[in-house]
Amino acid sequence: MDNNEIKKFCMELIYADYENDIIDILKKYNFWDNTKCWRTFGDRENNFSIINNQSRNSDAALVEKLINSIDARLINECLIKKIDPESQTAPKTVREAVGKFFGDNPNSNNSGVISNWTNIKRTEISRGITLAATGAKPYGGDPSYTIVDIGEGKTPDDMPTTFLSIAESNKLRTPFVHGKYNQGGTGVLKFCGKYNFQLILTKRNPNLLPKNALKDDHKWGFTIIRREPPAEGRVHSMFTYLAPLNVEEKPKEGDVLRFKADELPLFPEGNKPYERNTKWGTLIKLYEYLSEGFRSNILMKSGLLSHMDLLLTSPALPIRLHECREYGGKKGSYDTTLAGIQVRLVDDKNENLEVGFPTSFTMNINGEPLKATIYAFCKDKDKTYRRSEGVLFTINGQTHDIWTTDFFRRKSIGLSLIYSSILVIVDCSELSYRTREDLFPSSRDRMSNNEFKKNIEEELELELKNNQLIRDLKERRHRELIQSKLENDKPLEETLKFIFKKHPILSKLFLDGERISNPLKTIGVKEIETEYVGKKHPTYFKFKGKEYGFDLHRDANLGLRCRISFETDVVNDYFDREMDKGYNELFYELNGTTCIYPYNNRMNLENGIATLNIKLPEEAKVGDRYKYICKVYDRTLVEPFKNGFSITVKEPIKISKGNGNRKNPPSNEKGDERENQPRIAFPPIQRVNEIDWNKYTPPFDKYTALRIIFMEHDENSNKDIYEFYINMDNIYLLNELKTRINEQEIIKTRFEVAMVIIGLSLIQFYDKDKHAESADDKTSENKNGNSVEDKIEETTKALAPIILPLIDSVGSIDLETEQTIEFTGEN
Repeated sequence: MDNNEIKKFCMELIYADYENDIIDILKKYNFWDNTKCWRTFGDRENNFSIINNQSRNSDAALVEKLINSIDARLINECLIKKIDPESQTAPKTVREAVGKFFGDNPNSNNSGVISNWTNIKRTEISRGITLAATGAKPYGGDPSYTIVDIGEGKTPDDMPTTFLSIAESNKLRTPFVHGKYNQGGTGVLKFCGKYNFQLILTKRNPNLLPKNALKDDHKWGFTIIRREPPAEGRVHSMFTYLAPLNVEEKPKEGDVLRFKADELPLFPEGNKPYERNTKWGTLIKLYEYLSEGFRSNILMKSGLLSHMDLLLTSPALPIRLHECREYGGKKGSYDTTLAGIQVRLVDDKNENLEVGFPTSFTMNINGEPLKATIYAFCKDKDKTYRRSEGVLFTINGQTHDIWTTDFFRRKSIGLSLIYSSILVIVDCSELSYRTREDLFPSSRDRMSNNEFKKNIEEELELELKNNQLIRDLKERRHRELIQSKLENDKPLEETLKFIFKKHPILSKLFLDGERISNPLKTIGVKEIETEYVGKKHPTYFKFKGKEYGFDLHRDANLGLRCRISFETDVVNDYFDREMDKGYNELFYELNGTTCIYPYNNRMNLENGIATLNIKLPEEAKVGDRYKYICKVYDRTLVEPFKNGFSITVKEPIKISKGNGNRKNPPSNEKGDERENQPRIAFPPIQRVNEIDWNKYTPPFDKYTALRIIFMEHDENSNKDIYEFYINMDNIYLLNELKTRINEQEIIKTRFEVAMVIIGLSLIQFYDKDKHAESADDKTSENKNGNSVEDKIEETTKALAPIILPLIDSVGSIDLETEQTIEFTGEN
């Protein structure tokens, strides 16, 4: 084959979009059945076990390809500036590299964050890395994706040790890139159709070639990867790539095809996939790529863009996406810039986020810093950005693990009411290499279950539970939800009391304590939020409600944390901002020995109120008294603010078996000392009609019978507080009401009573071990979407068709004029 024939062969592979077409092209050039022309990927016959053990999700694997393109661009710019990427003068982090090579001010950290760039600049830079969708029409099948970058590129002879290698140390000593394991690029292969075809075309940047470069170093090199079935005694498949040159001289180690061309039309323009010329760079094409869940137009809300936004929350460099397929009889909406959800949320902040958000805080776990950012969506706005993703763990803007929004429904957090409105992004970029390697496998799509992960969970739970902005939002949403629905539940309460009095075993389903008569706070959250305006640096920092210098004392039960509150006049991001940030240090003294506080000393700062949650030392015992000194400072303060307090360790709170809050049984002695029986109390009950179905998340439907929402755990009484929402327009209830015109109130009351009793019983059944759950158990349960609330809603849906006929067959409820109850059962 001469140069033109080889180039023609390459372009045919580029323009093809289906595996059958690729096979036909390879057969036409006599390569398909010629095994001598195919070289083992990585020169390892057992490469299948390595390649097949990469990313579990096709979208996460696709991200790895984009990450490789970002790395290639950063290395290219580094080399152009004649900086050795492995030298001491090279940038130390990804953000530093972006700021140095692409930022407007190379000496500013902020210039390395694309959220600080203008839209024009993002678009301009994004044209250097593109992804184009071709092939199967949206919704019609799996598309083919072509990724092109104007990075450093490789020479044809370098391809076997770079693109086509496994576990080589290509970027191991380059500190400012993402890829370290030399594996991520192969993760896409198992998602590429039936034969796992992947095309690679590359050319080295001519400006990076030495003067004595070989003639072939100036050429384009290309190959196509395929998966071969077991053969010749092999029990597994094997990945090979086309390398037909010099196979006679080097059996099984042939060279890839190459050709000379000054430039090629590889980059897309609008909806044309191969239009803009480039003189160097790399093209990767993935044929019939598995796109389950995002086969629509890639730029639509349900398309690839929304997935990439979550998996690349803040990419080091922006990427241009092009939809080049026809759909609905029209051409696609062409192109847009992928800049990550964090950039989108900053750009759309006023329209989609609640006032005061996003808000950030820093966790310090075992000396390792993690910065977390909380986003709270306006009602129903979250659907624009995500499905059920709740907590994203990122490194250099790439998501490494995702926890669903069910994490916020844990009882240790208590955000069931607003769980669908919360998104948390935890930046793990500053973790030490050892911690990062232990926490995230090389596949970078999940988190290892270890002690560090458990500590992250614990700190996140604590922050989300106590964050004042979130607490205010929860209260405000609660108010909006039931303000117009407050009703006098006395008749229903009396009905339930009578039933429980007649059948004492049922009373055990209720939590002891007094009835909650008003679920709304009368003081606290304002109807109209006013934005807090703080100072850049604090002029005071003291205990809340006390004068500066006050010696505070607190008691703490063994095994529980102690919360210390401060008040100040500084801005909310004082401890988290990049420039002139504040620091707090915490020391404790016991028996004359001063120690550095070993746990997370992060201070939560919201609207002038700062809080510390003190965990007692592991060696603490009842009676110990610890003295603490908290120092707050920044480089502008002449003297740090020092606040001293002490904590005395008290007996641990004892929780009895059973419901955890059972009082002592009454004694046989007469007199005033005998303990009174607890009153029957039941959760606030709201009746929901069809007109209000869409106010809830997810919305009610005609089959919904009962929804319970966990509100909070009362530490003082050790009780879980729920609210019950009964669908009064349930289809089975309405059917009964249509056939029994003269018994409307009786039928409604039966339905309500049944739902309340069933709900309480199911809470006891599903949640009886709630305080003993381990973090791993909770994570597994929540990730599967099997929260107590979900289980009860599904169970009551199943029971709704039979509950009224069942009650009717065994007895009836008659309401007398004074709202008392009589049972007239059939024998």
